[in-house]
Amino acid sequence: MPSTDNERRGALPVGTVVRDFTIQAVIGHGGFGIVYRAEHNELDRTVAIKEYLPVELAVREATTVQPRSGTDRRGFEDGLRRFRDEAQALIDFHNHPSIVSCRDFFRANGTAYMVMEYEDGHSLAEVLASREAEGRPFTESDLLAVMTPLLEGLARVHAAGVLHRDIKPSNILIRKRDERPVLIDFGAAKQTTARFSKSQAPYTDGYAALEQIADTGKLGPWTDMYGVGAVMWRMVAGGNRPWEPPLPARVDLRSYAALGEEDLLPPASELGKGRFPLRLLESIDLCLRLRERERIQGSVELLEALRTASARESPRNGETPSEALDPTGVVSGRDEEDAGAEIGRVVYDRRRVRLQRSQSALVQPWIRDSEALGDIQDPGFAETVQAYITRYGRVPEASVWVAKAEGLLAELRELEAAGRLGPKAGESWRSWLDMEFAWIPAGSFLMGSPVDEEGRFDYGVSADVDERQHCVRIREGFWMKKYEVTQEEWEEEMGTNPSHFNECGPQSPVESVSWVDVQEFISSLNEGESGEGYLYRLPTEAEWEYAARAGTTGARYGPLDSIAWYAGNSGLETHPVGQKVANAWGLHDMLGNVWEWTADWEGKYPSSLVTDPQGPSTGWGRVFRGGGWGSNSRDVRSACRGYDSPDSRDIIGFRLVRTK
Repeated sequence: MPSTDNERRGALPVGTVVRDFTIQAVIGHGGFGIVYRAEHNELDRTVAIKEYLPVELAVREATTVQPRSGTDRRGFEDGLRRFRDEAQALIDFHNHPSIVSCRDFFRANGTAYMVMEYEDGHSLAEVLASREAEGRPFTESDLLAVMTPLLEGLARVHAAGVLHRDIKPSNILIRKRDERPVLIDFGAAKQTTARFSKSQAPYTDGYAALEQIADTGKLGPWTDMYGVGAVMWRMVAGGNRPWEPPLPARVDLRSYAALGEEDLLPPASELGKGRFPLRLLESIDLCLRLRERERIQGSVELLEALRTASARESPRNGETPSEALDPTGVVSGRDEEDAGAEIGRVVYDRRRVRLQRSQSALVQPWIRDSEALGDIQDPGFAETVQAYITRYGRVPEASVWVAKAEGLLAELRELEAAGRLGPKAGESWRSWLDMEFAWIPAGSFLMGSPVDEEGRFDYGVSADVDERQHCVRIREGFWMKKYEVTQEEWEEEMGTNPSHFNECGPQSPVESVSWVDVQEFISSLNEGESGEGYLYRLPTEAEWEYAARAGTTGARYGPLDSIAWYAGNSGLETHPVGQKVANAWGLHDMLGNVWEWTADWEGKYPSSLVTDPQGPSTGWGRVFRGGGWGSNSRDVRSACRGYDSPDSRDIIGFRLVRTK
């Protein structure tokens, strides 16, 4: 009998008793846990119970949750401590109606549970979608009805020394009984008694501030203000395009605006013009400033701005939004006692206005576009930086403006000579679909295998392929997907799951897809990223082996059982990606789990040095590499090759590369 959707996610079955509660239904799930509706066994009380179950680190055996492997135990236990910290933070907010509260915390079944008030309602994301489908965009009163009580609750959160760090429409519940907003899901929250520090915490593209995704900047209440601003921007922007709900642009893509490019996030002051008070829209834009010190700094400051926005006149000509928001430069007062916030005096830093107007003060994490060089008068400097951009795709750390001002040209040239510019090998990048890629640097390697390598195939002189060792140069670095494309990722894009091993979980690699099927998947992805200047594709055979080896020269990049699922340890089925040890460049399952399609037709290797080989121009079969769940150790080698018809739907998967 096929498993149900809940069972495949590892949820407890309906009717399961956990401590004093009986599970009634699954009401939410994510990568780190499952939320159930439950009934108290003795009292007439409905609750929500959140269970810690990180799908990438743990599995359920019967009712018990346990780490997938010994190497996952540390990550599982670290997450369990963060889960406990979330419960502790929520217990402190039990008396505020706009903050979800934790009533109890207990350990059972090898994991932990939070008992929370059951709030019956719909997420703000659902409300927005429903109203836009009906042609009823949000109004000023709608926005204030949501944001005013929410900010009062957030003031209480910040006063307790806690940041939420994942404020977005799906984490704001509109309660049915009184239509009051409730801030939920504090899984990314951070609490400290000294200062806010960074940690491995989930965030949502479009709603996350620059300091959450970059090495620079500090976290603070202003970080949550960016998320709040993005939520309000979504309310304002949705009224313009109900047939195509807009999403806030990712902050890393927006950051190019600091170099004079067009900001990918249209300002609320333009989108809501004529429908909302100008000062309210300017407050939203202030929340969405890239640099944290230029934003509205906290909930109380934003509450004051929203409460007075409708009553104030429009800004005078020539005023900046920050000057128009508060001509005196100071906001002071005392918040209500139930908010628990010590406001003190909030002083606007007028220097930020001058910095905004001063191009020389702009600092960018990365420079990628040659148009940013337009105002540089030193032709040698501009030419040098352009060469770096062409070769590496970006220049690290400070903007070219700061580099020029501080006379760093010689240092940049030294870095270039040492090959230290550009992304570091193994550095990560996430796509807007949350696919994670690793940077593969340019370089040269010996492709194929030496004649004495154990397990080496003798294809014969008449064979269509061989393992003849030869030198290959890869001139340009590229991004390669850290994991094989999963069943979940395929189904999200294509709407179906063709995999033979479709009971092994959504994080297992998709397989039983032909080379032709893969091209359709890639075309669909590329349509979604049109205009970005990058394309997804299959790796060439040379790129695949170069990335798999990651600088090694042996048959494999590590001990076989540690790095690969194959016939000797797989149980003759596939497994969720990323469970085995990665190679030196952060790539998992390059050997084992499933064979992987490459771009090339099959063909014999050359006998001399080649640069960026593309394989033969035609042939009968497309090459696949890496071995799989049913392969013997001989197949699970970096040099092993196989090929099949492009329309074959054998149990073969793939991974992607992303290039200019």
